[in-house]
Amino acid sequence: MNGSTTATIATCLQELGEWLWPATRELPAPVLARAQRLWLDTVSCACSGIRPEEPARWIAAQARGDAGAVPLPGSAVHLSAAAACSSFAVAACWDEACEGLALAHGRPGVPVVAALWPELAGGRHSWQAVLRATAAGYEVAARLGARLRIRPGMHVDGVWSALGAAAALVHLRGGNWHEAQRALEACAIQLPFSLYRPVRDGANARNLYLGHSSWLGRQAAEAVLAGFSTPTGAIDEFAGLALAPQPAGEWIAPGAWLLLQSYWKPFAAARHVHYGAQAALQLRAQLPDLDAVEAIRLTAYPEALQYCGIRAPQTSLAAQFSLSFGVAAALVHGDLSPAEFHPPRFHDPVLRRLEALVELVPDAQAVPGTTRGARLQVRAGAREWQVAQGPVAGDAGQEPTPDQVMHKFARYTGEDAAMARWSRELLADPARTPARFPGEAP
Repeated sequence: MNGSTTATIATCLQELGEWLWPATRELPAPVLARAQRLWLDTVSCACSGIRPEEPARWIAAQARGDAGAVPLPGSAVHLSAAAACSSFAVAACWDEACEGLALAHGRPGVPVVAALWPELAGGRHSWQAVLRATAAGYEVAARLGARLRIRPGMHVDGVWSALGAAAALVHLRGGNWHEAQRALEACAIQLPFSLYRPVRDGANARNLYLGHSSWLGRQAAEAVLAGFSTPTGAIDEFAGLALAPQPAGEWIAPGAWLLLQSYWKPFAAARHVHYGAQAALQLRAQLPDLDAVEAIRLTAYPEALQYCGIRAPQTSLAAQFSLSFGVAAALVHGDLSPAEFHPPRFHDPVLRRLEALVELVPDAQAVPGTTRGARLQVRAGAREWQVAQGPVAGDAGQEPTPDQVMHKFARYTGEDAAMARWSRELLADPARTPARFPGEAP
């Protein structure tokens, strides 16, 4: 059924479940390794995203009204399971450095990991069980993300992401596929119509979308496991009422592990920004004094400009979705880490001058032979430099090395010793190692 847009989603899901639930009993080694990487990366992003002023205040407010036994990574705050999964997801996407899947145009993994995070309490489950549930939830969300095409002006993070979280929790709790599918229907009757507008306006309230998705997934799964009744066909009805009816996205047939197609981010910015930023890093050593730069042209595939064409960004979120800011920051600072999106680097006058110089040009063939890439041209006086950038680290065929993954983990967790020990436990024998919170005693 690969590529089908005519079969009902309910029919497609039934076929998926017949493959997926048995397939997760013995994850192929590459899938297991990718699930471990997903956890390492997402937890480190959450650890970093808790630190800025706004999420720290927001999480403190959650603790005043919804305290509990679940810790957040890198934080002394303990919340209820529902508040913790939501807060975890908000933090994980705060720096825009978390995973994604290009064919789904979104992030199947963040709400899955967030929804499962509270389940680490007391080491009740082995890492093997948690990683199997992670893979199950990811495969559900990835396929629905590819199939459910949002309308122009909507933001994907608030739509199908909850569906993977629901499936993952049902799986970990020992539920069958019928129960998982009912949990998906329970999500579908209340999926929000989330707007892209906060990204255009640079408003970080947008980061609540994934928090709501993880919360909704947990609530739907627990409702079904408690015996709540659900309708049938709700996902198809939601798609017809709320989403773009034509053209529907393709359905990826069972049998392929879409988790293996997920991307990993070396930079703290929207994926579309990575190509121009990497091109800038390539040119940086060749350029003279940046004060001499007179013109910059970035040619990129049209979708990059559609989502990341923000100019002169005044907030961190807007800058994370700004091709021109990414190029300028990489040229000036030689990096695109969370630090570049906060003072003092965020307001650097040289960066701001270069950002204003960047001309953005859409071209589907910016880098022939690739669907995503960028071409960067810089002129200073009579000299001009140019570089074409294809796939970057984390793209298909450009997998990060284990050292790169662990370097990012250490950097985003602030070299915390408890987090380092936790990462080693995650990478140990998953069948024999209990999944626990960082620093939790056996």
